Amino acid sequence: MTAYALSALAIALVGVTGLVIQSSLPKTGRVRPGMFCFYTSQSNLLVVVYQFALFTAWVFRAVAVLRLLTAPGLALAVTVCIWVTHLIYHFVLRPHGNRIAATFADSVDKAGNVLVHYAVPLLTLLQWTLFAHKTGLGVRHALYWLVIPLYYLIFAMLRARTGRPIGSTTLLYPYPFLDYPSLGPKRFVLNVAVLLVVFFALALVLVAVSRAL
Repeated sequence: MTAYALSALAIALVGVTGLVIQSSLPKTGRVRPGMFCFYTSQSNLLVVVYQFALFTAWVFRAVAVLRLLTAPGLALAVTVCIWVTHLIYHFVLRPHGNRIAATFADSVDKAGNVLVHYAVPLLTLLQWTLFAHKTGLGVRHALYWLVIPLYYLIFAMLRARTGRPIGSTTLLYPYPFLDYPSLGPKRFVLNVAVLLVVFFALALVLVAVSRAL
């Protein structure tokens, strides 16, 4: 078994552990309501599914599946997706004492918080740097994967339109920078533009790194 496969298993297990702790399942016996409305939970779940699939493909020598999962574009997308989780949490939400990052994330075990916001993103980036195939990556891949933030934007807006608060909170929007009624159209559009630029710029950085490597 290769180091790539073992890294996939390790990341999947770390991700599962973090999500389980964050869910409060061990303490309350049930998953925290509204947990998967947050980008952190969705991105970590994506990584867990991807890494388990990658490990399973290695174990059963499913060549066609393995070829798909290790495709440069897909590996880059997963890395960008989860690394944005870390960047936004660490540099935007945490420093400003975001009411959700501070209240929701810190209301659960801090170990789970560290796993989903730091350990999984760092390990995924390390895996991509050391093992992922990078041949042929270009600007077009950075553009393709803008679908990730666009998907989450649509999800958050449609969920808010239901009028149901997230879990046990009174919030309709998962993050204040997506709270359209409070922000107004100009501020909202600016926030969305910044989010798209962050995704695009990060993907470009990884593309540049892939060429250097």
